[in-house]
Amino acid sequence: MPKTKSILIPSLIAPPAFIYALFALHDEIIIDCFETYPKQTLRNRYNIGGPNKTQILTIPVKKPNGHSTKTKDIEIDYTTNWIDIHCRSMITAYSKSPFFIYYSDYIFNQFNKRHKLLIDLNMSIHELLMKWLNIAATTKYSENFVTNFDGLNLRDECKKNNDWSVKNDYYQPFQAEFGFRNSLSVFDIIFNLGPETNDFIINESKYANI
Repeated sequence: MPKTKSILIPSLIAPPAFIYALFALHDEIIIDCFETYPKQTLRNRYNIGGPNKTQILTIPVKKPNGHSTKTKDIEIDYTTNWIDIHCRSMITAYSKSPFFIYYSDYIFNQFNKRHKLLIDLNMSIHELLMKWLNIAATTKYSENFVTNFDGLNLRDECKKNNDWSVKNDYYQPFQAEFGFRNSLSVFDIIFNLGPETNDFIINESKYANI
């Protein structure tokens, strides 16, 4: 897939590595902040490889304008202790991963900042991930709802429970019990491969297609 200029995507918390392989093929990432927020998507959830099963971790949200709330206005709901649940779940899943100790505190620190808006948390995590993965694409946030987009548009694709599988596998802590588990959050590969994640992403970009 040749490198193209722009990719349009919604604000996501920590999508699978496949998404970052697509980012590596583009010069510009445009994040649509003005879409009407859909529920049960990677915008506020991510999958990790737990010791018993693939675990879905969800950030609870509030919609101040009901079903017409735009992504930019979605608030994080702190009435449940989701931060503790997410941190403990990741510790259980990845404490034996070789690079967990080097990256996890940065993620947990962002959770503990207790951002009011989901998009601000997603933005802070996105910036960390782009830095760690050494992806050169610039990120822009839309100032209105994007229409007539001339590039790769993943906005609708990210409303689905897609199988964002990578071509190659890598070490996972519970691989002996469950085999290689695909479509996990990019956190999974970072905790397990560390600095080598960039090489993995670049290699995957050779196969990335949608």
